[in-house]
Amino acid sequence: MKIIVGLIHHESNSFNPELTDIEEFKILKGEEIREKGEALTRTSLKGIIDVLVKHNFEVLPTVVALPTSEGGLVKREAYNYIKEIYLEELSKHEKIDGVCLDLHGSMTTEDLDDAEGDILAETRKMVGNETPITVALDMHAMVTDKMMKNADALVSYRTAPHLDKYETGAKAADMLAKALKENIKLTMAGYKISYLVSGEKSETDKYPMNELLRRIEEVDKDQEVLYSSYCLGFPWADVEFNTASSIVVARGNKNKAESKARYLADEFWKKRYDFKFTTPAYSLEEALKIAEGEREFPIFIMDSGDNPGAGSNQRIVEPLIYLKSKGYKRVLYGSVCDKEATEKLKQAGIGKQQKILLGQRNTDPQSGKVELTCTTKNIRKYGDVTSVLAQINGIDVIISDKKVVMTDPEFVFSLGVRLEEYRIVMFKSGYLAPEYKPYARKVMLALTPGYTYQELEKIPYKRVKRPIFPLDKIDTIEPEPFS
Repeated sequence: MKIIVGLIHHESNSFNPELTDIEEFKILKGEEIREKGEALTRTSLKGIIDVLVKHNFEVLPTVVALPTSEGGLVKREAYNYIKEIYLEELSKHEKIDGVCLDLHGSMTTEDLDDAEGDILAETRKMVGNETPITVALDMHAMVTDKMMKNADALVSYRTAPHLDKYETGAKAADMLAKALKENIKLTMAGYKISYLVSGEKSETDKYPMNELLRRIEEVDKDQEVLYSSYCLGFPWADVEFNTASSIVVARGNKNKAESKARYLADEFWKKRYDFKFTTPAYSLEEALKIAEGEREFPIFIMDSGDNPGAGSNQRIVEPLIYLKSKGYKRVLYGSVCDKEATEKLKQAGIGKQQKILLGQRNTDPQSGKVELTCTTKNIRKYGDVTSVLAQINGIDVIISDKKVVMTDPEFVFSLGVRLEEYRIVMFKSGYLAPEYKPYARKVMLALTPGYTYQELEKIPYKRVKRPIFPLDKIDTIEPEPFS
């Protein structure tokens, strides 16, 4: 049996004015995916392929479009390029038996809000209504009517931070295998939940998400249910269909899928007031004051407003300006994305003092860069990212020529950094990545300015469908079934 596979990902931040272009994606097509797919080991696509191979299916790879980090809305030309590769590779094959895709679920372009719905609609048009299509999604997918209409089964991650990407792909492939080998009809139902929530309030090993995931596990024990999911939406996407959702895939029993999806939606809604920051959250000033009173170091403070992992541009240096003005020492700050500053410091060399223009002052891109004097301590290339460790008034600052999602300690260590030498480590990130937790004596979230600002009630949404919690304190709204 012939199975089409592919991966198209991007989490698109409506508030970041810098559009995402094609050079910010790693693109592989067709057989390149098998030949150059080393970077895919932690993706759902790897889980998809492994399960399909185990079932002796013929795997037909189409495209991989994986961003170097998340960002602003995708340029329409970039999206069209990715889509054309996918459809061209898909069109090379006849008599397709199934499709299994790894999609994010929150990819939007300048003028097309529902990119995943568009991809699935085009796929359905080409393979026909009888060919099963299953999809692995990110937990922060914004599920749409178009996605539900054109896929037979959707399943999302169950962990945040996302540790089960591979397993989610395996589930999507397993559902496809059941449909084809056991002649099981995949029946899906879901409900929209009028709720916006950030990942920093919904880590899955903490309340209330840990309890909601137990509800999912209970639903999955029903013999007529295959898999169920919560998708939490993406709070920095200002689109009309942005909500949380519950999804259940059953063995042909539509009533069962609908009743269980409604149950999960109701359980989520009951806990709408319970979503709090899972890491203690303060203003920057408060977080630093608390850190001063600690006796064990380093203290990790997350610069949450400028998180590239959720689409910010990693350029906003307001927290650095504050640290410098207050005379803080033994602080590690980063990474700041500034290609020109990185190049200037690289050209000058280690040990040299330079004046540089760095980042931007706030969320107004016209505000201009900040002039700073720094001394270069180290220069390294890690993967395809060139970074400089520069000292500015006793603060060590990592400056990079590309955005860096701060999840890999080896990136920091490559610059000769020893985390235990710092009192404060301030990363541009949301919740602290699990890989860094062994080094942290205390972790706090700083509610800093940026395109991933955490206080959602203060964000100037223009298109999100209202009323929606917590922007509107509503208690009577009913979950809405997908059409």
